[in-house]
Parts: sequence; structure tokens; C-alpha cells
Amino acid sequence: MSLQSDPSSYIQKLQQILNYENVEEGVKIEYIRKVLLEFDASHFHIAGSKLIGEIVAEHDRSSAPFHTTSIKTGLEAYDLAFGGLWPGEFVVIGGRPAMGKTLLLVNMAINIAANHEVLYYSLDLSNFMLSARIVASLTQLPTNYYMHGNMNESQLKQLELAKLDLSRLKLRVLDQQMQSMTAFKALCRQHVEEHKLKVIFVDYLQLLSSNRYKNNRELEISYISRELKNIARELNICVVATSQLSRSVEQRGGDKRPILSDLRESGAIEQDADKVLFIYRPEYYGFLQDEDGNSTLRQVQLIMCKNRSGNLDVVRLQLDEHYSKFEPYIEPKGGFTIDPDRFSDFDEAPF
Repeated sequence: MSLQSDPSSYIQKLQQILNYENVEEGVKIEYIRKVLLEFDASHFHIAGSKLIGEIVAEHDRSSAPFHTTSIKTGLEAYDLAFGGLWPGEFVVIGGRPAMGKTLLLVNMAINIAANHEVLYYSLDLSNFMLSARIVASLTQLPTNYYMHGNMNESQLKQLELAKLDLSRLKLRVLDQQMQSMTAFKALCRQHVEEHKLKVIFVDYLQLLSSNRYKNNRELEISYISRELKNIARELNICVVATSQLSRSVEQRGGDKRPILSDLRESGAIEQDADKVLFIYRPEYYGFLQDEDGNSTLRQVQLIMCKNRSGNLDVVRLQLDEHYSKFEPYIEPKGGFTIDPDRFSDFDEAPF
């Protein structure tokens, strides 16, 4: 049944939805939202198409030469290789447990929040646990020092300095589970309007839920993935979500580097994402040297496997000794070594 432009027809349809029996309240709300969107489309002007030349000209007038709208993550290797994060894009960071996905998000959020409004939606950690990770990153003290309060005087001073830095961050944290993606989208829109939100971090995607498709997890994840993409595009912000990978990574041989098909539960995540980045630690799997014989101790590789706006590459970072912060990777210095068995060669006369 197509709705007419007469508002009374929309009211009638809304009343019908409210009277549905054996339909969950959340599903009714979704139906109502669609009717209201149809009403908006029929009563408000919708912009037409534009010639590509006009779009480029508009961009030239609104942008200074060489101006970029990307948001720097503060991880120099990533920013140099991939240009940071971009408004309107949906970025997925995948990895097996203990690879450092949450730590990577925390580091990015802290760096970006120094200049831009950031929302961190934590489904994996409570507010307190997340705050412990943030404090550890700022102080470079082990997380348990803050959680258990067993700090000496010097460490307490570090904590006080960290609190000053925390007070300057434009970082908002949400750890309340939402059953409706519509409600989450409304919250994001409110943050964009009131706080000029630029980036949303979601940790992690598989813990999101929806009133839809409760009996089909693959369809539910597909719907959630698409909605996160829609949030990024409609609100012109960047959405970064972590994703668990399937156990197939552990079961196959070789170096166990993740690939796109390892994304868990749904191929829709791979399709919807503008970027898919995997976090990989060779040391975790017992590979203590790379192909050149260099140590992989505390080395982290960020593997870009999908990038709609740039190249595919691998960048390296390094974990600090307390595993609370990512640091720049230091390339091993070139040089040569002498086999001890050949030291006697230097005793011989050259001629």
C-alpha cells in the first residue's frame, strides 16, 4: 500500500502499526520510523543530482590548496601510510583475542580526542576497566597498578599528571548496551549536533545487538554492519569498530596472518567496510624472528587488507614494555657480524 501525501494517511498507517498484535515493541518502532521517513521524503525537497564538474568546483571553492579533511590517529606510521581516518568512512579492525584491538582503539581515541570530539562505545569493558586502560596508556604504568591502587609516591604523581591530561580530552565513553540500532543512531546524531562529534569507536562489533533478526545471527550482524556504515555516511563522521576473527586463523598452518575471509559471522562486514585492518603479533604465535632474522619481540603489524581510498600495505608498531601503549617501530640497524671462528684470520699478514 503506497501512502499519499495527505498527512491523514500517514496517521492511519501509524495507528495500524500500534495495533499490531504479537509484534515486539522494538519492531513496531522500526516500522514507525520507516513511515516517518516516507512522510519526510514526500513533504520536503530532495536535492537532485549534480554534474561531476560542479561537485569538483564546489570542493575547490571550499578547500584551501592541499587542504585535507582527514583526522590523524596520532600513530605516525598509520597516518603516513593511509592518511588517517576520513569522515563518512566505516573502518573495521579485526584480530584474534589478545592481539591488542582494544589497546589500539584506546590509543587512537586518546590521540584524536586531544583535538576532536570522540565517542567510545565500549561493549567489552566497563567504564572503570576502560578508564584503567586509558590511565595506563597516559602514565605507561601497568593497568593493575591503577585498578588495585598499589602505587608508590612517584607513581601517584604520574597519576595526578595523567588526570590533568584526561581533563583536556574531548573523549566521551558509553558502556550501556543498546538493543536498538535506531536508538544508537539517534544518540550519535545528538552527539554530532551538540558536541560536533567526529569519530565513534565501537568495541566490539559482535557484541552489538538489535531487535531485528534475533533468531538469525548472520542476518543480525549484516544489519548492524550496514547501520554502522549508514551512521558514518549520513552523519559524515568516521566509525571505527573492532571485530573478532574466526578460529580458522588458529587452525591453519603457516604464520597465521589473518585474511578477509576470517571475519567472523558475516561477509557483510567485509562488503560494508571502507577499510579492513588486521592487527597481528608474530610473537604471540611463537615466531620470534622475521624473514630477515630480526626480533619480533613486542612487534605489532597493522595489515591493511581492504582500502577503498588508498593502498594496501603493512605498517609496524611496537608495544611498550607494560603493553599499555603503542610506540613507533624502530627498524633494526644494518651492519655485519664476524664469525668468532674467523677471528684468527686477522692475525695473518696481508702479503
